[in-house]
Amino acid sequence: MPLTARQKELIQKKYEYVSARKLAKELDADSSLIEEYIKGLKDECSQRQQKVFRLLLILTPVFFFVLLEMALRVFGYGENLALFVNAPEGYEKYRMINQRVSQRFFPGRKNTPTPPFDLFLKEKPENGYRIFVLGGSTAAGYPYGNNLMFPRIVQFYLNQHFPQKKSEVVNVAMAAINSYALLDFMDEILREKPDLILFYAGHNEYYGALGVASSESIGRYRWIVKSYLYLDNYKTFILLRDLLKGITRIFPQNGEEVPTATLMERLVAQRQIPFHGDLYEQGKFQFQENLRDLLRKAYQADVPVLVSELVSNVRDQRPFISVPAGKYPPAETVYQKALQLLEDGRTKEARQNFYLAKDLDALRFRAAEELNEIIYSIAGEFNFPVVPMIQFFESVSVDNLIGNDMMLEHLHPNINGYFMMVRAFIETMKKFKFIDAQEPGDNGEDWQFLKQSWGYTPLDSLYGRLRIHILKGGWPFQPKAAPNKALLNYQPGSLEDSMAVRIWRDSNYSLERAHVELADYYDKRKRFHEAFLEYRALIALTPFNVSPYLRAADMLLKNQKMEKALGYLEKSLQLEETMFALKWIGQIYLLQERTEEAIPFLEKARRVAPSDPQLLFNLAGAYALAGRYESSHIILQQLLKISPDFPDAVMLYEQVESILKGRSSG
Repeated sequence: MPLTARQKELIQKKYEYVSARKLAKELDADSSLIEEYIKGLKDECSQRQQKVFRLLLILTPVFFFVLLEMALRVFGYGENLALFVNAPEGYEKYRMINQRVSQRFFPGRKNTPTPPFDLFLKEKPENGYRIFVLGGSTAAGYPYGNNLMFPRIVQFYLNQHFPQKKSEVVNVAMAAINSYALLDFMDEILREKPDLILFYAGHNEYYGALGVASSESIGRYRWIVKSYLYLDNYKTFILLRDLLKGITRIFPQNGEEVPTATLMERLVAQRQIPFHGDLYEQGKFQFQENLRDLLRKAYQADVPVLVSELVSNVRDQRPFISVPAGKYPPAETVYQKALQLLEDGRTKEARQNFYLAKDLDALRFRAAEELNEIIYSIAGEFNFPVVPMIQFFESVSVDNLIGNDMMLEHLHPNINGYFMMVRAFIETMKKFKFIDAQEPGDNGEDWQFLKQSWGYTPLDSLYGRLRIHILKGGWPFQPKAAPNKALLNYQPGSLEDSMAVRIWRDSNYSLERAHVELADYYDKRKRFHEAFLEYRALIALTPFNVSPYLRAADMLLKNQKMEKALGYLEKSLQLEETMFALKWIGQIYLLQERTEEAIPFLEKARRVAPSDPQLLFNLAGAYALAGRYESSHIILQQLLKISPDFPDAVMLYEQVESILKGRSSG
């Protein structure tokens, strides 16, 4: 007779400590049935234990790595490589681009690229208009200082023409990065509430960090690189990577880098990438899919993107590496044909061959035109406009062919070229209604005025020229592995040129410091206008530093240019209230007979410097002119205690006292 449900329940409770025979007697049941049932219970229990064991086997390393990750975060292992961080002391209202963020893409490498020192408000104002710029070395203004980056000039233009808005242009561009890095930045950028994104990138697609032919590549497949970038957000992964690097350092490395090699040279792993070859197509696919993902993120966040065509030197830069590429002749053959066609006056055919020669160049420093086709195609998928940058550059180039008149070498614009980029972006922004199209700036004279009023001097130009001279002293402009001798016999031709050389050689001597020293040099020789120009360049270099605004105003005051000085003083107050600015704004207002406006500034200055005789005299005079004689009298008494012989103070005091006595007697 089979076991009943009641019997089974009692067996389940007691079988672990009561034998089957005793249970059989107690339940008056067949012992063989009880033994069989107990065996089944034990088998079932064993299976459950095995499942628990397997689960623990899986979860134990998971728990270990979770705890390890938490511990590493608590103890602050590794660097903070977030794209944006809080600005340092004195700039508490701002966030800034992390100056170490490039370590995401160049882990452990020394002398990595750094982003511009751009700040933006933590709290975006209601009238704020915030633009982020994505790109590589061209968008970062190479080879010049930050004052000649096109994004910074765009910001100046917007704030000049649209003062009712607070325009911020934040440039996250860096040398030697490509679409992988820019895509990696996107989520962090979108969290900062952009109104518009400007995109100029593509030349670094093959040799930039993580590119298919870069020395910093970790693989040619996107899923590998994207997985790497995802894991790089975890401290545990960084720890494992650091341990692996530590082990590899123990063993000698082959192929040591040339000490004088430029970053451009160090990043090239695969020199020859023939047109339409496998590696070429992989680079195209990488750019296409990264750009698509990047624009999709912006589209889903309802943030417009202005994508630019890529420009390069096609007329005056011969191909670096010329090899056969399938049905195409070598690049050098096509380039020589283009030169001959140009000489024969067949400009249209020459243009086609110049561009084909550039595309056939097996050294992929200049983006092929197929990347521009990708830009149009992917931007079109999301209905984002494209800046016709080639058209803008060709419109001012000799024979409508982009060459050395707009370019410094193979792809970086000269100063005229960077201002043309500003114009191209601004005019495209107007065309697509991102800004008011009725604002001035659409003719050549206005753009020339922008260039003349911007902050840069011959020092900036010479510094850029020197960097290009050094760049051309290395590969691919010179033979591979040869030491760079660009500065070996270099003879500076001027004071500014000497300073440029010192900036390059002395890591403690910066472009900013050179501008300050040059301004001081001019100031001591009473060349106040030239000193002013150096300080104006400093403002463009370090727009959040109050000092150059004050020094620029001081040079203008020395040249009796009061109205112009007033503008710089007023701008300085947006950064920091200083006694110098408050005092001089009040004084200039007095000279302009704006007495009531002058008094609040002079009073604020007095709170900072209550014993400044000139300030007290000006304030007393302002009160007297405003008919507030009691206030004037009190301040004059203070002044005469501090400086009894101050010019005209006694006379003014007597006049004010006479008026007050006349009032009291009347």
